[in-house]
Amino acid sequence: MIKSDTPPINFTAVAQLARGIRGLSMDAIEAANSGHPGLPLGCADIVACLYARQLRFHPQVPDWAGRDRFVLSAGHGSMVLYSVLHLVGYGVSLDSIRQFRQCESPTPGHPEYRETPGVEATTGPLGQGIAMGIGLALGAQHQNALYQWGMDADNLPHTYILAGDGCLMEGVSSEASSLAGHLKLQNVTLIYDDNEICLDGPTKECFTEDVGARYRAYGWHVIRVDGHDVAAIDQALTDARQHPKPVLIMAKTTIGQGAPTVSNTSEAHGKPLGLNETQATKAYHGIPPEPLFYVDPAVMTTRTHYTERGRDYVARWNRHMDEWQATHPRMTKRWAATQSDDAPAWKQTEHAVRTASIKPNAATRAISHALIQVIVDNLPNVLGGSADLSCSDSTGIVGAGIISANQYEHPQLKYGVREFAMASIANGLALHGGILPYIGTFLTFSDYCRNAIRLAALMRLRVVYQLTHDSVFLGEDGPTHQPVEHVSSLRAMPGLNVIRPADQTETKAAWIAALRYAGPTALILTRQAIVDLAETNGELALRGGYSLTESPGEGPLDCVVCATGSEVSLAMQVMHRLEAKGQRVRVVSMPCFELFNQQSGEYRASVLPRTVGIRVAIEAGVSFGWHAYVGHDGLVIGVDQFGYSGTADQLRSKLGFTVDAIVSSIERHSDCTEPA
Repeated sequence: MIKSDTPPINFTAVAQLARGIRGLSMDAIEAANSGHPGLPLGCADIVACLYARQLRFHPQVPDWAGRDRFVLSAGHGSMVLYSVLHLVGYGVSLDSIRQFRQCESPTPGHPEYRETPGVEATTGPLGQGIAMGIGLALGAQHQNALYQWGMDADNLPHTYILAGDGCLMEGVSSEASSLAGHLKLQNVTLIYDDNEICLDGPTKECFTEDVGARYRAYGWHVIRVDGHDVAAIDQALTDARQHPKPVLIMAKTTIGQGAPTVSNTSEAHGKPLGLNETQATKAYHGIPPEPLFYVDPAVMTTRTHYTERGRDYVARWNRHMDEWQATHPRMTKRWAATQSDDAPAWKQTEHAVRTASIKPNAATRAISHALIQVIVDNLPNVLGGSADLSCSDSTGIVGAGIISANQYEHPQLKYGVREFAMASIANGLALHGGILPYIGTFLTFSDYCRNAIRLAALMRLRVVYQLTHDSVFLGEDGPTHQPVEHVSSLRAMPGLNVIRPADQTETKAAWIAALRYAGPTALILTRQAIVDLAETNGELALRGGYSLTESPGEGPLDCVVCATGSEVSLAMQVMHRLEAKGQRVRVVSMPCFELFNQQSGEYRASVLPRTVGIRVAIEAGVSFGWHAYVGHDGLVIGVDQFGYSGTADQLRSKLGFTVDAIVSSIERHSDCTEPA
């Protein structure tokens, strides 16, 4: 049993902690002249009760694997989190509180993962914290079942999420909550700050649905409480941990509680209260007006309690894990293989990918599908899934079971048509630790996932996106399904590696790059079959761009043709035609701009020489971004329009992706371009 022998903190101490949260929050927001006081004032009782009496954590070991997780989905209320973290003894100093919202401070405007001890997820884009919290809860269930830890609901790490009206309005919360109900995730509790006020005014003007009925329809258990009654909150949290369903606690609160002129109005939501209002609010809550950033000595004395309790939790968890290791040696070995990128299993997986035998001349989605089977056979922590497209985006794991209610051990999950929730839940799985999530959909639907992909990049999470049907050449489904702007759009996102491989060799390199990169990777893959090229090189592909082949002879190059994906073989054909016309040509494959940009200037110049007649890029997407490589006077053969419904051959002819059309374009461009 992962419980503590340390006596629980009494309700008087909880009230003191809540006052400390309110006081620090108001002073920090006033000092910054920026922030959101409404939620910290309205939810201090909830957060104080959670940390003081329910949440299992060790403030000196914030990344302890057996801890409960708290996700502040309503991230704008970040001071409620920073304040409680300081007051219970995490590494958030009072100086850090004073530096709220200042550049490079550990207390940014919205919580940021990796920046502040005790922050479990980057939140602020409303609703995503709900989905990430559900991913965290699923991660705990998955590992408990996969490795046979034998933990019941009372001892399994539990995820608590605090969300507001805005989070509940966002569609991603509906998608994720529906899936959580379907899976009967009993280790997640969503606390709804039900204050009937949003940024723009009262919710009666925009949000009047019966949230409780909605969640009951999802398969959740619903509890209603007074969000300022600590005893009621405590009982609700106790009941939630024991319930066999996911639980929604609807906590009726007053936004900006105690502020005499702005409480229960949208004026309390997103701006400082001002000196007079702050002093009056402090008086209401029994907080001294001076000094600023006052903390009751009794609260600081209680800090040692949290540390002692945390040590107790960790010791009991370690004893349980020691017993498990003694009785489950095979599972222990599998678990150990996931705990470090330096573990032998990762190198073995790379070797298995590099040497895998795969049917030649297949679509890159089919090649990747074969590689997924190899990766799953070598890494036990892979958890894949798709938004109702696994048979088409080629993400399914052959012969493996599918996660379902009370059967969480399997390596794949059917997310249903819930792309945004899928990407956000994958972030939660990655945040949990010890899990390598990959997800799939059509490239054109990556827009549904985009904000979650952005958070993965911001948090530097290893999540792999298998994005298939990568160009207009998917054919007859037409422009609604034919991506044109998507690859360039994804390349514009900092921290995301976007890889569009040309063939089997480069697809293997793409997966190796994704396994090595401690951040998110988008694999851009074809629906149509491609030609495996003898010239592609896996090791060079890992550098993002390389010279594939070059015409024999001496002297300057007349043309360098760059391409990615299915257009690399087309570039080779163009090269042969230009050679027949007496030109010296180099073909450059550039599967990943991001990796290429990380290479030395010397290497990049060796691939894309400065002295060349003309640089050309060929890619079946918008031309945006390519002039950084072909130069202002270079030629980009792209698709700067929406496509058409038709066969791939019809589209190639219509859009100028034939050897004849490209050679003609190069010749016309050369005639009007001055020599290098």
